[in-house]
Amino acid sequence: MTELEQAMNEPPGSDQDFVAELMRVAARQPESPAIIDDHTTIAYGELARSVTAKADAMSGAGLRPGDRVALVAENSADYLATAFAVWRAGGVLATIYPASGAEDLAYCLAGSDPALAVADRRTVAAVRAAAPAGLPVTVIDDGFAVQRVRGSTIPNPGGLRAPPALICYSSGTTSRPKAIMVAASALYNGALTYAQVWRVTQADRTIVCLPMAWLYGLASTSMVTLLAGGTVVALRRAHPALITDAIARHRATVLPAVSTIFAKLSGHLDGLEEHPDLSSLRFCVSGGEPRNESAFARWTQFTGCPVHDTFCSSEYFPLITYDPVADPEPRRGAAGKVVPRAEMKIVDAAGAEVPTGEVGEALARGPGLMLGYWRDTENTRAVLTEDGWYRTRDLVRMDESGYVYVVGRLSDMIIRGGSNVSPAEVERILREHPAVRDASVVGLPDATYGQRVVAAIVAEDPGSFDRDAVAAFCAARLASYKLPTTFVVVAELPQNPTTGKVDRRRVATALQEAGAVPS
Repeated sequence: MTELEQAMNEPPGSDQDFVAELMRVAARQPESPAIIDDHTTIAYGELARSVTAKADAMSGAGLRPGDRVALVAENSADYLATAFAVWRAGGVLATIYPASGAEDLAYCLAGSDPALAVADRRTVAAVRAAAPAGLPVTVIDDGFAVQRVRGSTIPNPGGLRAPPALICYSSGTTSRPKAIMVAASALYNGALTYAQVWRVTQADRTIVCLPMAWLYGLASTSMVTLLAGGTVVALRRAHPALITDAIARHRATVLPAVSTIFAKLSGHLDGLEEHPDLSSLRFCVSGGEPRNESAFARWTQFTGCPVHDTFCSSEYFPLITYDPVADPEPRRGAAGKVVPRAEMKIVDAAGAEVPTGEVGEALARGPGLMLGYWRDTENTRAVLTEDGWYRTRDLVRMDESGYVYVVGRLSDMIIRGGSNVSPAEVERILREHPAVRDASVVGLPDATYGQRVVAAIVAEDPGSFDRDAVAAFCAARLASYKLPTTFVVVAELPQNPTTGKVDRRRVATALQEAGAVPS
C-alpha cells in the first residue's frame, strides 16, 4: 500500500496540513520540477524556499495567525507560492478573481477586510484603485517587499467547527459573489481524494488553465498535482492555442477544464491543417458545467483521450467524479460516482429521499463541507441543514450502479405552463444533433405560458442551419412542453469572465435585447 493509499484510509483532521506535506514532498524530491511557468521551471526545493521566504516576510511585517490576506493575481508560480506562504504564516487566504470588475473587486476587498492585499504586476493598479483606505498592497512578482500589514481588522467568525483557512468567492453570475469559508482539513481532504481517485503520480504534468482563484484551479488541480509530487503547468489564459501548445511542448498528461473550453479546443483543432501531438494526455476531466457529449467526442477523436467528469461546488468538494482506471470510458451523461468519505442523498421537495433512478435535489455532507459564508449567517442557514447537509440546489438522479446524472439546477428551471423544464436536459439533446456545435437554453417571458423555451445555437455551418430539422430532432426525444419555441443562431455563447463557463444570464439578456421571437 502506498503512502497516498494509507493516508486515504485515515479521516482528515486538523493535523493534516497541505503546506507541511508539500514541504515533505520537497524534501524527498528537491530537484524535481514542481511548476512550469511560461519558460521557467521551478523545482520543489526552490518552491519550498519561496514559500518560506514569503511567509517570513509577511510575519515580519506583522501578519498574525488568523489575519486575512487577499490575493488578486493571474495564474503563476508566484501565485501558488504566495497562497501557500499565507497558510505557512498562519493566515487566512482570500482568493479574488483577477478578472473581477471594479465593483466586485472593491466589494470583495472591503468585505473580507484583509490585513494585506497581494497582487501581480498585471492586477496591482486595479487592486490599489479598489482597495479600502489604509490597506497595504504588495506585488508578488516584483520582489515581494512587505512593508506592513493592517493591525486592526474584524475577527474571524466564532462558533465554527474549525478555523477558516480559505475564503473563496463564487463567480457572481446572479448576484454579488458569496464568500465561502473552507477549513484546512477540507482543502487537504479534497487534494488527497482527487489525487487518489484520479491516480495522480509524480509522473503527471497537469495543465492548469482554470483560474487559481477558483477552488477548481487551486485545490482540485494545482494542490492535487503538488501533493502527488507531479508538475503544474501554469497558464494565464484558457486560450485553445496556448493549451494545445503547452500539452505538446511539455508532454502534459492531465487536463482539467470546463465543457466550454473543450468545445473551443475541438473547434480550434477543427480549423488546423496540421494537428499538434497531444498523445501524452492520459486523463481529461470537465467540471463546473453540464457535459457536452458532442464536443467531448470530437476532442476524443483528436486526442484519443476521453473526457471524464467531476461534479461538486465550492461549498462541498469533492463529491462526484470518475476513477479513470475503473472507468476508462465515462458513461454517457453521467458525472461519475460519489468519492470516498463523501455522503450524498437525493431528496424530493419535502426532504424525503427518492427511490433509485428518480430525480431529486442532491444533498452532501462529509469532510469537504464548507464552514459557512463569511459574515452571512442568513445564507448559511439557507443552505445548511441542522444535521449538517449542504443543499446543492442541483437536480440529479442515481442509477443502480451508483452513477450520478446531473439533470439541472433548481435556480435555472424554466416554468412553462406550470411544468418544469431543465435547460441542461434540452441542451444535451440539442448537442446530439450534428448541426449543433453548442447550445444554451433559457426561459424568456411568455404572455400565455409564463415562460417559453428559447435556444441559442452555435451552428456547425450557420449558413445552412435547418431549424425545422433540429426542431423535429428534439420533438422525437423531448416532451412537447420542453421543446424550444425559438432557435437563435449565434456566433458564440457569452462566458463568465472568471470561470470560462457559459453565462446563462447574459444569454437571456442578449436574446431579449435581440427581440427573439418564435421561429
